[in-house]
Amino acid sequence: MSIASGSFAIKRFQILTPTKDTPFSWIVEQIKKSFITPIGLDDTREESIGFCHPFTGEARIDDPFSLIYENSFLFGIRADKKKIPATFMKLQLRAAFEALGHEKEDEHGTVRRVGKKVRESIKDRLKEELLKSSLPSVRLIEVIWQLDTNQIWLTSASSSVISEFEKLFQETFSLPLVLLNPGTLSVDFERLHLGLKVNIQPLLDVSPVSLATADPNVNANKNSSDVDSPVF
Repeated sequence: MSIASGSFAIKRFQILTPTKDTPFSWIVEQIKKSFITPIGLDDTREESIGFCHPFTGEARIDDPFSLIYENSFLFGIRADKKKIPATFMKLQLRAAFEALGHEKEDEHGTVRRVGKKVRESIKDRLKEELLKSSLPSVRLIEVIWQLDTNQIWLTSASSSVISEFEKLFQETFSLPLVLLNPGTLSVDFERLHLGLKVNIQPLLDVSPVSLATADPNVNANKNSSDVDSPVF
């Protein structure tokens, strides 16, 4: 896991709900409803995602209190996926058609074409058999819920992981969630929690800052060595 192995990336989210409305017992009960249903070896499902134990990846957490570190609750998201490479699927499909005597020239040079319905039926059956013999890839992502602030840390910066997390979180908890970035970090969420007015106009009035003059008349009268360079 990323936290235990060293460096890791983090995306931070803020839940727009007071902490008194999200007690720990309620959080645990909601997570139980969305534990992953793992994909087995003979499974024909292509994807399954859900919460899990952050270290073992198991679809259960026997002792949630053992995963509380100071004011933070640690749990995990697990995603199981089976994927058949497109080129391999195409080659196998062609071999299946040939084995069944389709799309081959007969003695008169006529090619026996396969109807759309038959083609789709063979393709679905072949895909099912290939999925049964494929091993699923398993991905574990840690989630840290700050119980005293209702801030959540997701230990991944992948856009696909963030999208999966946001969807799973909304389906499980139905809580308003905001990604913390340069545009939202300045918002006073504490005032929002208290129902107080928040003025975001200063954020809307922000303009880009020029690091060097763009006036050609100014630079034209200076030697190249005299022109100020932007400082970073």
